Amino acid sequence: VPTIALTPEQWELAFWLARETASTIYAAASLFLPPGVQQRMVEWFQIRMDASDRDDGTLTTAQRGVIEELRSESPLKLDTLRSRTGRQLTSVLPDLEALGWIERIRRVDQHRAELPTRRFIRLVDDDPELPGTAKRQREVVDALRHSARMRRSGESDLVDEAAFREKIDVTRAIINALRDKGVIEEIELREENAPRPQPAPAPRLTPMQERVWSAFRKDLESGDPTPSLLFGVTGSGKTEIYLRAVGWALSRGRGAIVLVPEIGLATQVVRRFIDRFPGRVVVLHSGLKDATRLDAWEGIAEGRFDVVVGPRSALFAPIPVPGLIVIDEEHDSAYKQDVEPRYHAREVAKYLARQHGAALIMGSATPAIESAWHADRGDYRKLILPDRVSPAVIDQDSGSAGSLELPGVSIVDLRAELKVGHVSLLSRPLQENVTGSLERGEQAILLLNRRGQSTVVLCRSCGRRLICPFCDIPMVYHRDLQILICHRCNHQDAPPHRCPECFGQLDYFGAGTQRVEEEVRHLYPGATVLRWDQDSVRRQGGYDSMLRRVERREVDVVVGTQMVAKGFDLPGVTTIGVISADTMVHLPDFRGPERTFQLLTQVAGRAGRRGPGSKVVIQTYTPRHYAIQAAAQHNYDAFYAEEIGFREQHQFPPFTRLIRYVVRRDKERQAALEAENIAREVARHARRAGVTIDILGPTPAFAARVRGQYQWQLVVRTREMEQLLDGLPAPPGWVVDVDPQSMM
Repeated sequence: VPTIALTPEQWELAFWLARETASTIYAAASLFLPPGVQQRMVEWFQIRMDASDRDDGTLTTAQRGVIEELRSESPLKLDTLRSRTGRQLTSVLPDLEALGWIERIRRVDQHRAELPTRRFIRLVDDDPELPGTAKRQREVVDALRHSARMRRSGESDLVDEAAFREKIDVTRAIINALRDKGVIEEIELREENAPRPQPAPAPRLTPMQERVWSAFRKDLESGDPTPSLLFGVTGSGKTEIYLRAVGWALSRGRGAIVLVPEIGLATQVVRRFIDRFPGRVVVLHSGLKDATRLDAWEGIAEGRFDVVVGPRSALFAPIPVPGLIVIDEEHDSAYKQDVEPRYHAREVAKYLARQHGAALIMGSATPAIESAWHADRGDYRKLILPDRVSPAVIDQDSGSAGSLELPGVSIVDLRAELKVGHVSLLSRPLQENVTGSLERGEQAILLLNRRGQSTVVLCRSCGRRLICPFCDIPMVYHRDLQILICHRCNHQDAPPHRCPECFGQLDYFGAGTQRVEEEVRHLYPGATVLRWDQDSVRRQGGYDSMLRRVERREVDVVVGTQMVAKGFDLPGVTTIGVISADTMVHLPDFRGPERTFQLLTQVAGRAGRRGPGSKVVIQTYTPRHYAIQAAAQHNYDAFYAEEIGFREQHQFPPFTRLIRYVVRRDKERQAALEAENIAREVARHARRAGVTIDILGPTPAFAARVRGQYQWQLVVRTREMEQLLDGLPAPPGWVVDVDPQSMM
């Protein structure tokens, strides 16, 4: 089995990460293993040298069977032993180990996948004889001819087939037909042999962008850059600063890592990096085929690619000499991994930057409270882009882009709507704004943080809710599928006609995306409506397909979950409606107001990116809440002042750090007892370390049952985390989450 060697820097980072996340060193080191191979720890067993001639007369029949197999061939995989002996060997192998007969070996088993190629096309006959009915074939030829005329000097005549088909929306069958007629030629090439187009020109900077870039470049050139927090309103041109910084790193012979929260929701950002640095950018994410990921990993290690774009896992790409790390939308919770090792990309990026003397820039319109606090203390350099950039307004004399106002935001009190008898999911002001946008040929987005048709199915007689029998959370009704679904464990049931408890009539309360979609179709029967949530994304070909429909103005109204708030530039959108801003504010999680402010601000940023007159309507039952008020005013400073005061008063991060322990057991009593025991063990550990802690709990978790198991938790709070982490109790079967992003 081949050996994978980590560099000394990678081992150093792995040991640090294992300690910081209370994880095993194997879990931390495995983050550096190359993708594109099937990686798993495989157990092998071999007979011990001093046991090969021992008398096995005292062994059981099952134990003797294992020894006989290992005497004939050793070592053997666990699966092979099970197959040959016809037994599971659950207790047999540990017993033989304890008796000194055999020893266990763990190895990484790897199966390399075949490496991929890219398909290119070129026009061979630029004036073919095509029948009059072959209109689409003629369009392809015209597009390839136009591409040839627009080609920059020195560019290859090969055209990437996938990108070309996407651009002109043509099927593979039409390409095949032209190939068979000899009109075009197809060529398959490995990535390193693919032609590189000329880089897209860099736009002129606004005066504010110029000031920010000048300050950041000065820090870069100092040789010991401080982490930078780029606070820029939505649409302020943060990406152009990232692009300039990447260009700076490449000009010094160093690589760059660019992190985005979710690759599927960052299509437009990724395109800009590929256009600016053609042939040098590789995109890493779990959705790629194994062979593609392996090819990319090898290309990075060999220096063929020196710009890596991807989610948090891209931090562990083998760039030989990283000179820059970018974290776009640094506030996003997707940067925290929810399985072992539970690291936060921001903290790993800071360590990696220190290791290599690299620059780190973190950008957001709504920085995490912890990040803003560090910037206030001087731990980060704070860079500010306060104005939106208008790509349509260019002052040729000064060479600077113009600016745009942020969209106007109004708050609608849903209590007042109910008082006057208006019960539609869309308030009167929201309906008026959507109507106006549609009449002008523009688009609207309606945001709702729930999937499905109804959030609660309730008996009108006895009040019983239909809940998941395994998770104790409400089932969600999906009308298009005619089923109830638990969004935690995916348990599904047919909706009953009557209450299972009292046979009373069932009612459907709350609003999911399906129900809002129905309401929009009823109010605007001529509009094309697109539902954008996890269910519809899976069914409609992924994020890219849906985004292209919106960009091409094939959709009038988008009804979506918080996916639609993430970084898209949609010029046609002039109305944004938030159906209910209260979803997260009232959850039992101290980050609820922060998540609410971020979501409202980010979704408002989808409107008004090409001109004035755009509107955002926020519907809520708590219109005076500070998170909602600050979002409506585009006022991060006001929100931060209120929130940081709350955090300090109640001793939440950044003034303390937290560890969340979670356990699941089949019996609630067992879960409760284990939680009590670990609380005592953590308290003893803190006393030995001389650390002051608070323990909140143990208590049942917010989701008290998950997949049929009872879930208990406790939260440890301290100002002295560094001392506490050494030897921190992390019992098997428990989730130990250092610096949790959610308390639920």
